[in-house]
Amino acid sequence: MQNGKDKPPSYFYYRKFLILFVFSLLLSCIINIQQPYTQGEYQLGDIARENIKSPADLYAPLGDITIKKDEVIVREGERISEEHLRKLSAFNLLEKGEGFTLKRFIVIFFVLFLFVIVLYEYGEKNIKKFSLTQKDLIFCATLTLLSIFLARGFSLVFDHYAPNHTLTLFYIIPIFFYGIILRIVLFSEVAILFSTVFAVALGFSFDSSITVLLYAFLGNVLASYFSGKCENRNTILKAGLYTSFVISFFVLLLDVLSGQPLSNLPMKIAFIILNGVASSFIALGFLPVIEHLFDYTTDIKLLELANFENPLLEEMMVNAPGTYHHSIIVGNLSKAAAESIGAHPLLARVSAYYHDIGKLKMPHYFIENRTGVEDPHKELTPSMSALIILNHVKEGVELAEKYKLGRKITEVVRQHHGKSLVSYFYSKAKELEDPKLHTIKEQDFRYAGPKPQTKETGIIMLADAVEAASRVLEDPTPKRIESHVQGIIENIFLDGQLDESELTLKDLNAIQKSFIAILLGIFHHRIEYPERTQNGGVDKKLSKVDSDRQQEHSKTYKRITNLFRASR
Repeated sequence: MQNGKDKPPSYFYYRKFLILFVFSLLLSCIINIQQPYTQGEYQLGDIARENIKSPADLYAPLGDITIKKDEVIVREGERISEEHLRKLSAFNLLEKGEGFTLKRFIVIFFVLFLFVIVLYEYGEKNIKKFSLTQKDLIFCATLTLLSIFLARGFSLVFDHYAPNHTLTLFYIIPIFFYGIILRIVLFSEVAILFSTVFAVALGFSFDSSITVLLYAFLGNVLASYFSGKCENRNTILKAGLYTSFVISFFVLLLDVLSGQPLSNLPMKIAFIILNGVASSFIALGFLPVIEHLFDYTTDIKLLELANFENPLLEEMMVNAPGTYHHSIIVGNLSKAAAESIGAHPLLARVSAYYHDIGKLKMPHYFIENRTGVEDPHKELTPSMSALIILNHVKEGVELAEKYKLGRKITEVVRQHHGKSLVSYFYSKAKELEDPKLHTIKEQDFRYAGPKPQTKETGIIMLADAVEAASRVLEDPTPKRIESHVQGIIENIFLDGQLDESELTLKDLNAIQKSFIAILLGIFHHRIEYPERTQNGGVDKKLSKVDSDRQQEHSKTYKRITNLFRASR
């Protein structure tokens, strides 16, 4: 996928600043949400344990409360009334700070906006794989806002009902799902950069706490790390648990460093483990919604599409069996090749299953689906035959969109032939061309493209060509298979079809070796078993008892078969 680093500025280049501006503005609003007053430690009817004095002058317009410095709010032994609770709430706000102020809001907004812009621009210019479309950016901003809003909501509840235990209760807030979702939906570079933004915003939400910032950043980076290769739903559950275990040790170190008492540590660890489990379940619940709303193809969706009972694969198995078996072999070749170069094996394998779904429209026009049927291309001109072959890519894209296979697989269907030439019908057309007219143009016999934009699509292009050509390979000895694979890869490379796929020469060498290993397994030699005879050759002469038993069995079998014949 091209990241646009070398492209001229487009509308998205300017619109991304607007998106980040709105994102920073909304994030600042969420961070600065404050309660008008909090209830405090005491409840209505409680007995005050000590005198409570105001440390400073305080005026709360919302509660119409005025408190002078050193004024006694509640005297020791006095029963708490509603008036006391109102003053205690204002007093709690005074202890926490000034609440919402325009100055604080503006400063936090500019700090966040500058921080987000610098971080995003750094990723765009210096991290090779950091490439976000407008949809990706909106998704990251939306997920961050929802996650901060969730954490802020929990903190306000804790402030209201347990103001003296807010910092301990903070660890029960599920925040690790943020890193899990970003890693599964997008990729690790995005998870790291936006986890940094998330951690800074969360730190501001909790009185600029460096402990909260470090906890949130490291926790989400670990969560994204443990959910990296998500090939089943258990991976998400393990990611939450593993993250909570590591973070528990990290919190222990922070408490020791800050000199806090360790009496609350068991409770904190229990909260962190609950955080990890809850984050896993939240991620599992959110992922299907995200896939539907933003049209993302996650690893979990790929696993669902890999099921051979998928309607498209079942239809292909019945109506285009040759294409179906070809796609399965291409999937195996692609997976092995992707593993050899560090690409995405699951994406390569599942995309290969669907890369030729466009052939379902007119399956008998493709040779692998013809079994003794007359060639329909005999009645067509080479140009018309080429048009039918070329059109299977367009029809495949339409089917992928109809069955909602996702953008990644749809792009593989669109790009797996690149701009390659349908050489058979082009050569046939050149043979029938009038040499004086020169009406046959090579461009008319090439696929529309684009060329493969990812390593996985490039691998599928190579696997598709290798598997199709290997069907006509005579006497598939190891040496001949090696030359055959090498020749096909070289031709595709020299035709420039892999120029935009980020595949290197080293990658192509590894892909070639993996293809050869798979094909050697497919075309391995078998021994020829001798035909078994009754009493000569390999069979020993039967004993008289066994011979009589076999003859009796033969007579019974003949009577049964004659009975069926008579009934017809």
